[in-house]
Amino acid sequence: MLRWFLLIGFAVAFAVGQDRPIVTIPSQGQIQGIRTSSGITQEPYFAFKGIPYAEPPVGPLRFRNPVPHRGWTGVRDGSNHGNTCPSAGWFGLEAGGAEDCLFLNVYTRALTGNRPVMVWIHGGSFTGGSGDSFIYGPDFFINDGNVVVVTINYRLGALGFLSTNDPAAQGNWGVKDMIEAMRWVRTNIVHFGGNPNQITVFGESAGSVAVHYLLLTRMGEGLFNRAIMQSGTSLSPWAFQPDPMNEARKFAQRIGIVFSSTTDLVNQLRNLPFQTLVDNQGGWLDLDVPRGYQSFEFVPNVEPVNSPETRFLTAHPVTLMNTGNVLSMPMIIGYTSVESLFMVREQLIDSSVPAQFAANPHFYAHPSFNLNPATQQAQVNEVATSMRNIYFRGGHPTHEERFNYTQFMSDHHFAYGADRTIRYHTRRQTQPIYYYKFDFDGSLNMIKRLLLLTAYPGAVHADDIFYMFDVTRFPLPMLPTNAAALTRRRMVRMWTNFAVFGDPTPVTDSLIPSRWSRYTIAGEEYLDITEDLTVKSAPYDGRLQPWHAFQSRFNPSYPG
Repeated sequence: MLRWFLLIGFAVAFAVGQDRPIVTIPSQGQIQGIRTSSGITQEPYFAFKGIPYAEPPVGPLRFRNPVPHRGWTGVRDGSNHGNTCPSAGWFGLEAGGAEDCLFLNVYTRALTGNRPVMVWIHGGSFTGGSGDSFIYGPDFFINDGNVVVVTINYRLGALGFLSTNDPAAQGNWGVKDMIEAMRWVRTNIVHFGGNPNQITVFGESAGSVAVHYLLLTRMGEGLFNRAIMQSGTSLSPWAFQPDPMNEARKFAQRIGIVFSSTTDLVNQLRNLPFQTLVDNQGGWLDLDVPRGYQSFEFVPNVEPVNSPETRFLTAHPVTLMNTGNVLSMPMIIGYTSVESLFMVREQLIDSSVPAQFAANPHFYAHPSFNLNPATQQAQVNEVATSMRNIYFRGGHPTHEERFNYTQFMSDHHFAYGADRTIRYHTRRQTQPIYYYKFDFDGSLNMIKRLLLLTAYPGAVHADDIFYMFDVTRFPLPMLPTNAAALTRRRMVRMWTNFAVFGDPTPVTDSLIPSRWSRYTIAGEEYLDITEDLTVKSAPYDGRLQPWHAFQSRFNPSYPG
């Protein structure tokens, strides 16, 4: 009888060990993960959630560069995500959070091996979101691509990006969190079956912008060797803050703070409950029309020369790219076909938008053109006339032609910045760059469906997320023959191919029947992702070319 009890006990212990593996992280301690499986494929993998990579940024560490986490005693439970970073939420999701939020999650098929690593940076306008599997379930990458996936949290909003443009608060805390997380990955991913010398960083929206910023800072050197940018770069007009002190001043006024110096301001902000800071951040409808024309309130900024801590961003992105002070590596850059289609709803909420365009012709000119509407009225009018002819048949935006308005804003907010970015990097590196437009419209375009935009063609901002991640609330049953299921397999295959080979289509087969040609200035090659995968030239049939022509005339120092 004792023998049977011992055998049963050994079997139970063995099963628990297989389902709850323990990994030792030399610099921190032991963490116990869980064995889980995809809700769709049922393939098993291990998840280690809520791993702290930096000390809690609270008290004196608020508005300071992240400090590596000191570790813990005993065995840490890795079955649940850590706190999300404080935010007001977006689309009603993940509002709240706590300041002790600098956690990452590791997902791997096995704890041995030497698999490529993909580090995901979530979007959310730098004010919301998290890396949790609630939205970013890694199942398809793990099972179809056999890579190790890491998702991270980083500080958001004022807590992540407030700056006084002087030593009191140099700023960029959120992107420095990303650097600290990447350092953790580089050092420790080997213990989870990952290859520290084969790391791809990828992200969408603000996460995509962040990936581009990681290419523009020497703090990122040696931490990764491939990059994927989905819907945003540092040249997106909303993604760089040129006057952070002005935003800090307005922020203080909203809270009711009277201060004698920037040091006094930052000290007062350090002593307030974090929820007070979150509650006084501006939202989308608080932005001036046209929304997104200028930078968002709390986004990356250039840090002052006399900063007390290491600087992430030492100059304007344009300056860094012009001087060649950037990282060079294989890249994928792209966007969805109608990124700003959601702005159809803006016009329904704010009926003043069309009239404001008619009264302000400088709204048609991209900020990078650097045109002064008071002193360069003729040039402004020339740009406005050209844009009106391209997008509005010579007129102005109207409520009846909302789709035309969203096309213009898509190019303004996303496509032109990406097109300019890829031209710059292509001229200054030999490593390949792959350009794409995601134009597939199928049953997994969930943002489009949630916003009731299915009457319009194309893919809206963040529709591509559902073609890569297992999103918890949307376990849609699909037949393998469904075009959306096929597109999802293709997206995952190309992205993981890139992580493995630095080439999204190293070979062709029945799933990927076409080679994705690298981008060249002469050919402007890009992959048009619809029900087919087709390499074409010049996205939108050259619609962006006048933007580049105006840029070259009015502000030629801008790269590209």
